[in-house]
Amino acid sequence: YDAFDHQFFKKSSREAIAWDPQQRILLEVVYEALESAGYFGAKSDQEPDDYGCYIGAVMNNYYDNASCHPPTAYATLGTSRCFLSGCMSHYFGWTGPSLTIDTACSSSLVAINTACRAIWSGECSRAIAGGTNVFTSPFDYQNLRAAGFLSPSGQCKPFDASADGYCRGEGVGVVVLKPLTAAMQENDNILGVIVGSAANQNQNLSHITVPHSGSQVQLYRKVMKLAGIEPESVSYVEAHGTGTP
Repeated sequence: YDAFDHQFFKKSSREAIAWDPQQRILLEVVYEALESAGYFGAKSDQEPDDYGCYIGAVMNNYYDNASCHPPTAYATLGTSRCFLSGCMSHYFGWTGPSLTIDTACSSSLVAINTACRAIWSGECSRAIAGGTNVFTSPFDYQNLRAAGFLSPSGQCKPFDASADGYCRGEGVGVVVLKPLTAAMQENDNILGVIVGSAANQNQNLSHITVPHSGSQVQLYRKVMKLAGIEPESVSYVEAHGTGTP
């Protein structure tokens, strides 16, 4: 709380201290992303207000902390995950869809996929999308350790026979999304282009927490078809983040 400039964001100290740290950091990061993209000052006055906001978030640790304190007028707004996206849209005055998405480890990418589809369908003209993961309670660590997810050696060892689980990480990250044609017309600093995006769900041939390779192959092929590219044109592949095969 002490590191959050609540006055800059026009929030009272009582409201700010009730906010989940995820929400405080997310507001800072969204502001910085828009600033980096050039949408402040004179250019921001020309921006449409139909931004969509899609935030991936899984844990709600701060609720456990806040529930130990007397009720306040701001506790619900500060600890409900729906307001991670809702408060961003409200602060910036956006009128597009505002969703907080929880699909476990894939939440951030599913948020980006959902944002892309909303832009492609005309539901919004541009969007903020990404995710947040901040730990403020040992509760989830204890449960994940009991279930055997976490590495007892404290090391992630992908593609290694000695792999014994994964290590959790914290962070907040978002991207500013808009159609490529609009970005080029407005002379934006284009960092990357999403040419295809899709999501699916595992079959029931493996445990619910374990990715199914057949389902992943189906999705890869679908995305390739949507993007109109051949598999051999892909030069870099990033593995998923769970500690599973």
